[in-house]
Amino acid sequence: MHDTTMPATGHGQGADSLRPAPETRLSFTGPMPRSAVHKEADSEVLLTDAKCIGKDRFTIAALWPRDHFLRHRGADAPSDPFLLVESVRQTSIFLSHRFYGVPQEHPFVLCDLGFDLEYPLPPRRDSPLPVVLDAVCVPTTNNPRRFGMRLETTAYIDGRRIGRASLHWLAMAPKTYQLVRFRGAPAESEGARGEQSHAAPVPPQAVGHCHDRDVLLGWEPDGVHETDQSTWRLRINRDHPVLFDHHSDHIPGMLLLEACRQAALVGIPQTSDPLRKVSATFTSFGELSRPVTLHARQANQAAADEHPGISVTALQEGKILASAVVRGNFATQMCGAAW
Repeated sequence: MHDTTMPATGHGQGADSLRPAPETRLSFTGPMPRSAVHKEADSEVLLTDAKCIGKDRFTIAALWPRDHFLRHRGADAPSDPFLLVESVRQTSIFLSHRFYGVPQEHPFVLCDLGFDLEYPLPPRRDSPLPVVLDAVCVPTTNNPRRFGMRLETTAYIDGRRIGRASLHWLAMAPKTYQLVRFRGAPAESEGARGEQSHAAPVPPQAVGHCHDRDVLLGWEPDGVHETDQSTWRLRINRDHPVLFDHHSDHIPGMLLLEACRQAALVGIPQTSDPLRKVSATFTSFGELSRPVTLHARQANQAAADEHPGISVTALQEGKILASAVVRGNFATQMCGAAW
């Protein structure tokens, strides 16, 4: 692809859904360096360019792949919203290093994230899908030992606004991170693998995938699944090329987020995929070698016109690692929006 500006024309949704013509040109020619977004494989880098357009304001270019785990839902299915989440996550890392002076060796800690789509994403194309993010960074801490920021983004495809996504993160000096991460407890050895990957997987089709390798939900070993269809054991495969693209001393946040999606899909049959709205909070580090249980239940409805949500909680030894509320089921008129 070539350097371009996203067009300020739309598809009949009204002027308020169109992105104003940008003042800077963004490149979609190829991915950023892997180190810029803490990735090991070129194929996992979604960002291609980013520019500062004002104080704490940025515009970012991303290319979404045609077919990839966490994203594939068939040739005619909409693109996966988790591509938006991953694009924002990579943006937070890149901006921290490039524009805010966070050293490359500082670990990042995910606090919370969410997205709210206005329309279903377009179907998978024969070439990668160019996406533009308009972003604003808001500082969240004055602590000199850590860098805290909230990133608020609006996403555009073909010049049309498709939704919003946000992410809150912390970056810390390595010594500070070690104190926060382990709090006096020794780190687990590399050989401690635990039993998570050995739990029998639920059927891949039930969670929108094709292979057992990509299933993160397993039946509880004591047979609880025979009577309880809303509780599962988290399956962890540290050899997975996407979820463990690079080393992590704890359960990655994106793995927990995908597990919450899968729990919502298999636990509450009315939930549709792709999801329309997700709000997730990460409260504790998850140990890779210790069992994690996921629970799904109907969530409280925040507004009268909002589709029912599913609340999913990930627990490890009685401690909440993450909680999420997910909502699907686009309205009929939204599904009719043409790309």
